[in-house]
Amino acid sequence: MSEQDQQPYVVVERRASGVVAFLCGALVGAGVALLLAPKSGRETQADLKEGARRLREGTGERLTDLRDTLGERYDRTRDRVETQVGTFRRNVADRQKKAGEAIKAGKDAARQARSDLEARVSESKEAYRAALAEGGDPEGHPEDGSGDATGDETGEAPEADEKAGDADGGASRE
Repeated sequence: MSEQDQQPYVVVERRASGVVAFLCGALVGAGVALLLAPKSGRETQADLKEGARRLREGTGERLTDLRDTLGERYDRTRDRVETQVGTFRRNVADRQKKAGEAIKAGKDAARQARSDLEARVSESKEAYRAALAEGGDPEGHPEDGSGDATGDETGEAPEADEKAGDADGGASRE
């Protein structure tokens, strides 16, 4: 074997459409008919004209059929694509709506939680101030000072706590 025989090779097959194959077959058939025809020139010419006429008609019919088939396939494909695009758009719109609703619900829940927190802070401040006004220990420690972590018996620590409670800059009073 030669070196060229050992090289890999690729076979390319081309598929021609039915119309091209039909035309090639018709031409080959006409050529063979001319060579093998036992008829006279005039008869052969008449046969060739008849064959050409039939070829034109057959080709015209095939082209019409092909055009109709392609048109139907185009219409079906277009309808499917339009349906899928419509479905996709509806899905996107639904998801956008659900996302908007979720965001709104989240904002509402955050507002409610803030409102609840502000109310509890306000209640705590009121209770603290009321305990101070009564002269008691708002922390719940005994008045003998034994439970006071600061060791300060003057009662200044609660005022500092009250000031620390207001350190939020009045944000809870908005």
